[in-house]
Formats: sequence, C-alpha cells, structure tokens
Amino acid sequence: MSLHPRAEARLRGRAEVTTLPATGAPRVAALARADGILAYGPPTPEELAAAGRLRAIAVHVAPPATRRAAAARGIAVLESARLWRTVAEHTLALLLATLRRIPQADAAIRDGRWPREDLKVPFSGRDLAGSTVGVLGAGRIGAPLLRMLAGLETVTLFADSRALPELAHDTGAAQVDLDTLVAASDVLVVALPLDGATRGLVGADQIARMRPGAVLINTARGPVVDEAAMTAALRDGHLGAAGLDVHGDEPLPAAHPLLALDNVVITPHLGGSTLECDLELVDGLLDALGAGPEPSAHPRTP
Repeated sequence: MSLHPRAEARLRGRAEVTTLPATGAPRVAALARADGILAYGPPTPEELAAAGRLRAIAVHVAPPATRRAAAARGIAVLESARLWRTVAEHTLALLLATLRRIPQADAAIRDGRWPREDLKVPFSGRDLAGSTVGVLGAGRIGAPLLRMLAGLETVTLFADSRALPELAHDTGAAQVDLDTLVAASDVLVVALPLDGATRGLVGADQIARMRPGAVLINTARGPVVDEAAMTAALRDGHLGAAGLDVHGDEPLPAAHPLLALDNVVITPHLGGSTLECDLELVDGLLDALGAGPEPSAHPRTP
C-alpha cells in the first residue's frame, strides 16, 4: 500500500514495517510473520487463516467475508471512516479542474506560451454555478458530493437504484431515472460501484444522449463507462471534456488514446489518497496493536 510520506514516517517510527509481497510463497511467509496489515485491499479469508500472529488489519473497505473470518479469529478490522468524503472531494476537484481547464492552462504557461499568446481564449472554461450536475449513484461517494454541490449554486440531479427522498430533501437534488439524468446533465458524475449490473452502464447509447459539449467525470470504477465510446465522443466533440481518476487499464499505458486528448484531465486513481485519510488508517492500526501515535503528532503540523 502506498502511503503519504508523513503517514508512512509515523508508521515506521512506531512499528517494524515490511512490504507485503503480491503473490506466492513470499506473501504467505510475510503474512505468517505479521501482527498487523495495512492495505487498500484486504487479505482474503484464506490468507487470514494462514496469518497465525495477526491481530489487526486496517483497510479502506473490508468485505463481509473478510469481516466474518477476522471476527472468528479475534482480529480487529479497522476501516476508513473518512474515505468516501475524501473521494467526493477529489471528484469535486476533478470536476472544477476539468470545467475550467486548469491543468491545460498550467501546462501552457510552463511551456512558455503566455508571453506570446492570450491564453484566456483557448483556456476559457465554464461556470459550475447554474450548470446541471447529474450524479449517477448516490451512495458513499455520491451522497457527500451532492451535499457539497448544494452550496455551489448548481442544479443537481441524481439517479440511484433506491428511492432516497431524505437525500433529495437534504440536498435539494431531484432524483430521476437514468435516461433523464443522462439527457439533462451538463456534467455527469459516475459514482457507482462496479458489478455485473453496472459494467458498461454508461455505454455508447447513453453517451450519445448526453448534451453536446457535456462533461463526464468518473471517480468510481473505469469499466462502468464504455471507454471506447467515451474516447470516440471526446474526439468528435460530442463530449466536451472528461475528468477521470479511474480507468479500464491501471496504470494507463503510455500509448493509451486518452492521453493524446487535450480535453481530458486524468489522475492515477488517487481519489482516496490524502494525508488525513492515510493517517486515520495508520493511527487506527497502531492503536489496535498497542503502539499508538505520539501524543504530539498532528496531521496539519508542517
């Protein structure tokens, strides 16, 4: 698991730390020696059964099978409580960066174009206020995002498989069906988990029904969106832009067609990667192992 450098320093200052190998006999041997595990993806129930010394695991999300196996062994399971708001914040940041073309303007200045060109014309963006933002999936990422958008003078819509009248009331967002969401949104945010029902849910037909020049944001899972259809729509201008933190291939190969498009803002699946989010897991694991953080430690100390 990659950690913010300050979070990793805190962990190494209070515990002996080794990297957990990905597969094979080295992974089995490392699990057998571990008192605690810190990982984005939790060990399987079978791996827990082979980890005889294990007392605690700290993960972003633990599936029910892992929780049951850990409970049977008396292993503490620590999940991130702030992860989903952290991802929602990254979604909002990606949305704004995409609408206002911030990375592209920054790159143009660094390339020396500002003294020679009026960059306001090629890099002028669009206002978020007054735009219609549709959120596909009003769960652990979508719900906090809707609450954030409520203060930004947007028109907000959301679609979800469950009726969520309280969320609509609290945020002022209207719950609509998928077809309405797709057709009415200036910005479509994908915030759905990936499963058999959601894979390819935003396909060529849905993208074709989006408003000309609409923006697509995906911080959930890449395969929820048909990547080939999205790329084609970005090339021909039907989609005005896309902001993507998740991808079908991770990491993206250097020759990936999305990387050749100047109307795409891409981040490397780091929506949940912040100092505070990582410290939550580190401190929780240290506490569970009886090696809690130093009292003076504080995430905002320079």
